[in-house]
Amino acid sequence: MASLLRHTARLGRFGLTSPAAKFAPARPVAAARAVPRRFGSTGPHHHGSSGSSSSSDSAVWAVGSALLFVPAFLYLTKPPEKYLEHKAAAAHKVAHAKHEEAAVKEEEEAAEEEVPAPAAPTSFKYVLIGGGTASYSAMLGIQEVEPNAEILIITGEGYAPYQRPPLTKELWFSEDPAIADTLTFTNWEGKPTSLFYQDEAQYAVVGDDAAPTGEGVKLLKGRRAIKLDVENQTITLDSGATVKYDKVLLATGGTPRKLSYQKTLPEPAQKRVVTYRTLDDFKKLLAVAEQGKHVAVIGGGFLGSELSVALAKKTKVTQVFPEEGNMALVFPKYLTRWTTKQVASEGVEVLAKSQVTGLRYDDEKDQVVVEVNGKARNFDHVVVAVGIEPNVALAREAGLEIDSQRGGVVVNAELEARHNVFCAGDNVSFHDVALGRRRVEHYDNAVLQGRWAGRSMAGKPKAFLHQSMFWSDLGPKIGYEAMGVLDSSLVTVGVWAQEEKKAAPAAAAEAAEGAAAVVPAAEKPVGKPAGSEEFRKGVVFYVRDDTVVGVLAFNVHGKMDVARRILLEGHKPSAANELAKKFGIFSA
Repeated sequence: MASLLRHTARLGRFGLTSPAAKFAPARPVAAARAVPRRFGSTGPHHHGSSGSSSSSDSAVWAVGSALLFVPAFLYLTKPPEKYLEHKAAAAHKVAHAKHEEAAVKEEEEAAEEEVPAPAAPTSFKYVLIGGGTASYSAMLGIQEVEPNAEILIITGEGYAPYQRPPLTKELWFSEDPAIADTLTFTNWEGKPTSLFYQDEAQYAVVGDDAAPTGEGVKLLKGRRAIKLDVENQTITLDSGATVKYDKVLLATGGTPRKLSYQKTLPEPAQKRVVTYRTLDDFKKLLAVAEQGKHVAVIGGGFLGSELSVALAKKTKVTQVFPEEGNMALVFPKYLTRWTTKQVASEGVEVLAKSQVTGLRYDDEKDQVVVEVNGKARNFDHVVVAVGIEPNVALAREAGLEIDSQRGGVVVNAELEARHNVFCAGDNVSFHDVALGRRRVEHYDNAVLQGRWAGRSMAGKPKAFLHQSMFWSDLGPKIGYEAMGVLDSSLVTVGVWAQEEKKAAPAAAAEAAEGAAAVVPAAEKPVGKPAGSEEFRKGVVFYVRDDTVVGVLAFNVHGKMDVARRILLEGHKPSAANELAKKFGIFSA
């Protein structure tokens, strides 16, 4: 404001006035009135010296106005000091941020140049012991979580992981004369399918001296793990090599049981009396069958019955077992009798209620002599199919808990036996949320349990709650799917579709034998009498403590989701008729 007053004072010396004149010292009124007369004009006729003086006065007025109003305008429109300070601070921050960003970038670039490459890993992140379904499924489970994870699969066989069910089913019914080499069959959808889950070229095949690289799936064939050190997290192979792991899966499966008589046979006979479980076993037995040799199959359960029917398509077969009929430990008696007749109709000589009391070698005929109920029978080849024992030696020696009642390694709900040690497949004793602790030797269980274990290993643990199913085919008239506990010693309730009106419930006949009753449906008579010629379609419910614990869908397919719900819901056997309707057994 002092500056403005000074400008006004200066203008006063020239006799000028302005709106800012009120800030100037007081001047005589006469002087103020004289100003307009000095700069005024009365018309165009005034010229000469008076015009020159007027023009000069106008210039002075313009300069004076500029000197007065420009500073005033600049002062009045000048931003506040705080605004200028804020703007300057903001500009400073931007400049500082850019400087810091440039500095960080320089540091990162320098770090990339200076930091050496990470050291190679000293252990395999995931090691899967076993080359079967559970192990392969675990690989998939791990990859769902870590697509590029390093996984080492160790298998005692000379092959990449493959399926086992076709070894007693589809491969035997193939029309391909080179099936032993192609190992490709037609699946249930009519599509060509390889026995192997994926081609061996998709694995990095390594030796037992392989070093971890940090990524990729590696396959070590022909080696067995003989020692597991859970404290130091190492595995010793039968070659003496040591493999260090971060996490390990025991998917060691089971070993076929042998008859006590086998151990004393001479070497030539040992080659003719075999068990059956592997791809090599299939190739050897197929060669025998193609030569038209007479084969004896000892065992009347799943494996023995399936293999007998399969072999009968190619050669002469005799099936020997001590039970009353095929699948006698699983099916109710009336169904066992009917199934045995169907197996015989496929060309199998069935010797039920027959005990093998000895084996010896006839060197003159180069045959094996099987003593059946004290009588000698000669065979070219003998297959022992009397079940398996879970492979738990590795786990037992490592100090893991073994289920003394069922066999198998005891695991928690996430399939972990010890810290960083997981198990899946035939060798596992696990807790079933609906049926209690169990050990299951079926394909579906190996698939799902392996997948669950793999995800748990990769840091995505989840309780194993799956109810596994299984299936079998015994010729064109017998195909079944089942779930839960199937034990012929349990009470069973069967509901069967009826084709002829003369068929009646078998309750009386079965009750007389202490076996299961067959309950008719309310709308239609659906029971089948014992010895009936045809069991076309039906459902059998297995009962324990007045609760359904097992379901057998006979010639009914694709209904295992229904069976699973029934088991989880804990239904009573009195609801059998209504439950059977859900399987569609009354539809055409």
